[in-house]
Amino acid sequence: MKQRIQQLIRPLLEPLLRKGSFAQNFAVTLSGSAAVTAIGFLLTPVMSRIYLPAAYGQFAVFNSLASNLSMIATLTYTAAFLQPKTQEKFISLVQLTVVLSFGTCLLLAGGLLVGGPAILHYLKVEALGNWFYTLPVILLLFNLNNIMSAWYMREKQFVKRTTVDVTTALAGRGFTIGYGLLVGGNVVGLLLGEMFNRLTSTVSLVAGSLRHSLGMLWQTFSWQRVKEVAVEYREFPFYFLPASFINVLSTQLPIFALTTGFGSTPVGLYSFSVGLLEIPINLIGSAILPVFWQKATETYNNEPERLPTITLSLYYKLLYLGLIPFGVITVYGDVLFKFVFGARWEMAGVYTGYLGYYYVFKLMSQATSPIYTVMNKQRYILYSNIFLLVARGIGLGIGLYYHDLNLALLLFGLGSLLATFLIDLQVLSLLKLPVIRIALRTILIVGATLLLLKGSRLALEQWLF
Repeated sequence: MKQRIQQLIRPLLEPLLRKGSFAQNFAVTLSGSAAVTAIGFLLTPVMSRIYLPAAYGQFAVFNSLASNLSMIATLTYTAAFLQPKTQEKFISLVQLTVVLSFGTCLLLAGGLLVGGPAILHYLKVEALGNWFYTLPVILLLFNLNNIMSAWYMREKQFVKRTTVDVTTALAGRGFTIGYGLLVGGNVVGLLLGEMFNRLTSTVSLVAGSLRHSLGMLWQTFSWQRVKEVAVEYREFPFYFLPASFINVLSTQLPIFALTTGFGSTPVGLYSFSVGLLEIPINLIGSAILPVFWQKATETYNNEPERLPTITLSLYYKLLYLGLIPFGVITVYGDVLFKFVFGARWEMAGVYTGYLGYYYVFKLMSQATSPIYTVMNKQRYILYSNIFLLVARGIGLGIGLYYHDLNLALLLFGLGSLLATFLIDLQVLSLLKLPVIRIALRTILIVGATLLLLKGSRLALEQWLF
């Protein structure tokens, strides 16, 4: 009997025990992402009772500004780290991103010295005070994190990345809660928590195995080689950069639009709801995306005929994985938020319901988004993100025109869902897959699940009331 059990289990365990295998790398990153998610879910209710929605809204504006500047700082050359086939060329690419990061932060510091007060007033984040001028420091830490994380991904050192993610998530949340309890729920606590998170992550990554390779960055530095890789991978700043910038802009569109139209409190409610929706996306996406990206690149280079099969398989697995949790959030969001986070966050649950099912399709895009880069079709990333921005902008604009916050976020969510679904299908069509059949199957599964969940809520309301 024992031998029979071992024979049944061995085929399941062998891929996990094989060093560097897709299964092992995925298991490592998934376990780390699960730990980060658990930390987020357990500590967010505590934070929601310390910090007011207005504080979340002001921090969301600051954080959005930092993330936008981060892309400009490196010109998204970090996305090319998997492309070089030689170590010499890769090191030159790293040197290029480091030079760009430090240069941009110095320029930003000079700009804030001149126009800082005007920017504070325009963004309506005066509550940050002089802490706003830490933006160049946070930006530099953010960029160094991205550079080293991409470096670890190239080296397939997923264990180190996962360990750092868990440690810094716990440290950052702990610092934010501690500051809030001691000083009060001021927006500065959220900012300092983010800075502490980035600092801890940077130190941890530097202290890892990469420290033995860091010396090469200045020992082998050559302006000529840096210039050569900048030219060779120019499609990333030409196409990937504007595409990424447009994608972030379309995601953050409600933050800037709602700030001017409705004030900081609705922005805080929105950013809080989106932050929670991003937790499961980060759980699964952070586990799958780096591993699948590396695997897809390897497969495309060695066995391109297998790429459509593994992509479609992952697409359906992510669909099944996201249906129930995001469906429950869509249908029961207002009830859950009121119960878990308190009555003042009930509207955040309503906004979450408007966006919930879009995140099912965003989750599935973890299987399709790397394909453009793998197939060297960066220009399609730009086109698809422009389409997403237009779809979101139209929905949000209609709501703002009628000065209806609920309508604005509802149409924003529907536009995001439709655009993301069509982009996913376009990627699958590049792989010569039957997109019509895939689309019909996806719509049927999603629609049936939503109807069942909506019916369960109506039945519960009839029974309870």
